[in-house]
Amino acid sequence: MPMKTITLKLHCPSKRKRQVIDRAMLNYSKAYQYLLDKAHTQIEDIRNHYRDSKGNYKAINIAKWVNKELSKELNQFDVQPFKDALKIDFGITLASYLSLNEIQQDANYPIAYLPTQEWLERYNDIMDALINESRSSYECDREIHKILKKADNLKPLFFCRYAVNRDYCLLYDAKNNRYYAKLYLMNAKDENRQPIENNKNRELIYIHKDKQVLESSGRKERFLLFPLAFGQWQEQYLKKALDNPKMLKTARLIKKKNEYFLSISIDMGEVKQIKTETFLGVSRALKSPVHYTVVDRESNIISNGVIVATPIPKIGVLKNKKNAVPICELHKIANSIVQIAYKERAQVIMKALIDKGDKLQWVNENNEKSTPVLSVYNYNQLTRILEYKLIEKGLPAPIKVSPVGIFYTCPECGLHTKQNRFSKDMFICLACGTTLDIECLGSLNVARKLNHHSKGTLKIKVEKTAKGVKFTNKVLGLEFHPTDPYNCMDEFSQEIKKIMQDFYSNIHNNAKDKEFKKKYSLIKKLQEAEDLSTLIQII
Repeated sequence: MPMKTITLKLHCPSKRKRQVIDRAMLNYSKAYQYLLDKAHTQIEDIRNHYRDSKGNYKAINIAKWVNKELSKELNQFDVQPFKDALKIDFGITLASYLSLNEIQQDANYPIAYLPTQEWLERYNDIMDALINESRSSYECDREIHKILKKADNLKPLFFCRYAVNRDYCLLYDAKNNRYYAKLYLMNAKDENRQPIENNKNRELIYIHKDKQVLESSGRKERFLLFPLAFGQWQEQYLKKALDNPKMLKTARLIKKKNEYFLSISIDMGEVKQIKTETFLGVSRALKSPVHYTVVDRESNIISNGVIVATPIPKIGVLKNKKNAVPICELHKIANSIVQIAYKERAQVIMKALIDKGDKLQWVNENNEKSTPVLSVYNYNQLTRILEYKLIEKGLPAPIKVSPVGIFYTCPECGLHTKQNRFSKDMFICLACGTTLDIECLGSLNVARKLNHHSKGTLKIKVEKTAKGVKFTNKVLGLEFHPTDPYNCMDEFSQEIKKIMQDFYSNIHNNAKDKEFKKKYSLIKKLQEAEDLSTLIQII
């Protein structure tokens, strides 16, 4: 089911309400970090025993690691209203980390929350490691930036279900056309609980199939009510929810600059899925926000061009602000990309600008910089926007590929060298002479990434030995002697499955191998293949 997220602002003038929210979020953050710390001491056990039959990590499986005894320990943080959500939220984070750690061995273990004193202790430990040269300056710098973000920074509070009697729900006042959020934030013994008073000037009806009216019970309640503020496009979804409450799913309570927001996941329902036939590569550019290229499955260019936003001032913007392009303009750019992808039935491909950059920036002989219109932050924002906008149209979410060599690799002969970048705007291949505008080159190389990847094969070396014919592949560690060399596909498939099972059962030890990334990538490709024989190349 395609999901969309809408964010609503909580109107929260009461000091009491602010205190209740802050305490709930603080308790949630502490409990979440407590689970992460506990898991870190047992990470190998979790790594080996909480993956599914295909070798993947799932949040629902890892959440089961939080047993009854550990669940009771969480009560010290007064998180009883959020315990189910806390386990799932923890499972999501740890599953993501373990999956990332398999392909990126230096991935840092996640941190949710650090009080000031603990932050100072960690900072001193990092500085000691830097002085003693036990860790590189790059590793220390990255770790300091990470803990800075978590210092006294409250983690968003997760509500894992939409319900009228727990977690959270929404209400509607038809008389005044106002929407409210009802959030369960307190335990049964919380001293901040108060009765909800009836207000003659409003009638709050649950956005629920039963459409009940909220009435005062006279008891001290564990929930608080908040009027909501939002824009026109968010209101469109709230109106739909009045008729179809089932579309309202999980939510997160977020604090930003002393303001509070409720971010709600909405089920968009069944959307006719479009089978993609082409690839649409989207790359940052120097003269415009992005450049795109559409190619067919043979890598032939179908169309290309720029997608522009409202002109913005250049002076000082890109140097000092993350938001070089306003979020509203990013939405316009995303809408244009979706329209092109829908028309061309295209799989959108984006660069993964996380750990490595695309090196589009240019510095001339006078040390003058030419900087992309979109910052890395903006480009990643655009990717996140496309993730739900494409799905709403029945298209798959964007695939993210490595940005390495995008602006230095020849799209025709494949030569990769910095010397191919002739100038700020021009690419000339030293080997074959291919000439392209640098912006066209970027999106073209991104668009062709999957074609290049899909053409990769499982190269099998065949040789005669004293034992008979032997099939070998160094990357997989394959040494296979078939009983019948002329009719051995089933036997060969079983051998490959055995190699994959052995790989996943010893993945942590395998991660130390220099060829790990190649082997991991090849095994993933083998898993995804519908017909193993289509990947095999005899050499």
